[in-house]
Amino acid sequence: MNMCKVKKLKYHGKKCGKSSVAEVRGRGPMTLSLTHDETVSNTRSTTVTVSADVISAAVGFDVTKSVTRRMTGSYNVPRGKYGTLKAYPLYKRYTFKLYFLDQKYAGKGSANKVVGYCYKHSAR
Repeated sequence: MNMCKVKKLKYHGKKCGKSSVAEVRGRGPMTLSLTHDETVSNTRSTTVTVSADVISAAVGFDVTKSVTRRMTGSYNVPRGKYGTLKAYPLYKRYTFKLYFLDQKYAGKGSANKVVGYCYKHSAR
């Protein structure tokens, strides 16, 4: 494992995850409701191998932690349409640069802290 320091930490705001964790579908007119408890995890990614403890200390949260959160969302599907409601983890996103202890550039990385859920809906 490389001995690195995290530098140039940047917060990018809240971002929806790419993979849905729950989904409901139905033909309108109706209200799709989604209530579910789901365990989701903070994430990290780096271009070089670095201890999770080093990244956690730099970003201020445990990048290996999982939490169970309750999600509740709804969507009114119009008459004659087939609707879908999907829930995705909502993260606070950070990026950073990694430097070896001799100050040479080593790589880059990102970390995401779960803060809730976001919802996407569609009707066809």
